[in-house]
Amino acid sequence: MKKIMEFSGDPNELDIDEWLFDLTNLYTVMKLCDQARILETMGKLTGPALRWYQENLQSFHSWEETETALRNRFKEFTSTSQLMQDLFNTYQMENESVISFYENVIRRYR
Repeated sequence: MKKIMEFSGDPNELDIDEWLFDLTNLYTVMKLCDQARILETMGKLTGPALRWYQENLQSFHSWEETETALRNRFKEFTSTSQLMQDLFNTYQMENESVISFYENVIRRYR
């Protein structure tokens, strides 16, 4: 059985979709009910993700709600961070005009 890595919400970490997919598969194999899934998830979270989860635990009534909340909270964060990292690694070519560089960046990140 695949070992599930801990998730902290760090942008350089696993994508939340991939992590939730693996976690849900594990819970399905273990035949856990929603309440057990919700509580077991705390053991797979660390850092800011764990703090956020504990603060919101009372609002999770089903596994589907929990998955959606986790995705909503961490998907944008990891996606935005990846976009920012890509942007910081974008350089103007030696013979490329400033206007051309600007237009290419705008087109790429729309």
